[in-house]
Amino acid sequence: MGTGGTRRAVLRRWWDGQGALPTTPAGVEWCAVAVVVGVRAVNLAQLAVAFPQAQAQATRPGVFAAVLGGYLAESAVVAVLVLRAGSYRNRPLAWADTGAACLVLLAQPAFSSAADRTGSWTAFGFACTLSTAVGAAVAFGRRRETALVVALLAGCYLGTSLDVPAAHRSTVLGNAVAYAGFAALGRLLTGYLRRLAADAERARAEAARAAAETARLRELERQRVLLHDNVGVLRLLAGGTVPAALDGPLRAQAEALANRVRAFLDEPDRVPDGATLVGAVRAAAGEYADLPLEVVTDLADGVVLDPATARAVRAAVATLLANVRLHAGASSVVVHADADPDEGEWEVTVADDGRGFDPATAPRGFGLGVAAGSALAAHGVTVHVRSLPSRPPAPGDGTRVTLRGALR
Repeated sequence: MGTGGTRRAVLRRWWDGQGALPTTPAGVEWCAVAVVVGVRAVNLAQLAVAFPQAQAQATRPGVFAAVLGGYLAESAVVAVLVLRAGSYRNRPLAWADTGAACLVLLAQPAFSSAADRTGSWTAFGFACTLSTAVGAAVAFGRRRETALVVALLAGCYLGTSLDVPAAHRSTVLGNAVAYAGFAALGRLLTGYLRRLAADAERARAEAARAAAETARLRELERQRVLLHDNVGVLRLLAGGTVPAALDGPLRAQAEALANRVRAFLDEPDRVPDGATLVGAVRAAAGEYADLPLEVVTDLADGVVLDPATARAVRAAVATLLANVRLHAGASSVVVHADADPDEGEWEVTVADDGRGFDPATAPRGFGLGVAAGSALAAHGVTVHVRSLPSRPPAPGDGTRVTLRGALR
């Protein structure tokens, strides 16, 4: 879906007090983005307050203003790119930010005195580049890359602080250690949250599979009862020994059972397209009876949607199932609807065990891009796509698409 729609939905839920971030891998990445951008924004806000005094104390105010302006522009570019992506796992961008931070640190002697390099905002490099260490902890999957960033930042800072007064050298060493501390804490927290979200996602998948199996067994029991009644009547009629007094009632019962069987067979065609989440989901699923499909909606009973949103959800689920039919080669498809009053949201998950694709490189066509993306954004419904491609293409971990919206 459009990132603008995602941001609006997140802000709306935060404003309504419903919690801004979902407890999913995508939610964790948004949290990491908020931390990295937030740390830098706070430092720059502090610098803005101290700017008049800092400029007055600068040894070369013009150089001070030029370095600060360049750093502000670079920070704005980084913030826009990571907010648009919804994550900060862009290694080239993280290395570019590290390079910019090192240049700022190396430029400190050009506009600040040695005495100002540890105790004022005139030499703003150390405070503002702490966010670069945090960003490296978020962006890089390998510890050695994060360690290299810390070493570069600390080295540049120490290299330009050799001439500080002797009384301030302990402060310089403490500041240099802070780069490692911020990076270690950022990596610890981000790694833990990512693992926690992955475990939660697996738990949701297991719950969906368990619910689907429960629904399947319940449906089998329903069929067993229906067929048991019919078999009993058919045996009586086939035996040819029915008393005349029972012939009429028995035939009436046979007709009633036949009607029940017909209604049972026709159920997918009679799913209502009402303004409920269950109605929208079942109406869409009813069009794909040829798929190995399990539909579980028990936990979403009572979720009411406005008619326009219900139509959009139905169209999106139908489009996702059409994609499964055309591309996935799946042996199992689960459509699971759920509602969480505590989180104030509902969700619909369409999961298959087919061949999958790479969301980072594969272009999103009309199905994911429009029918299950832009069309839902207008109704405040977010879309999260998780797919694990198999090479060569073959049934594997498949694709999971989750739609989320606010409860009315």
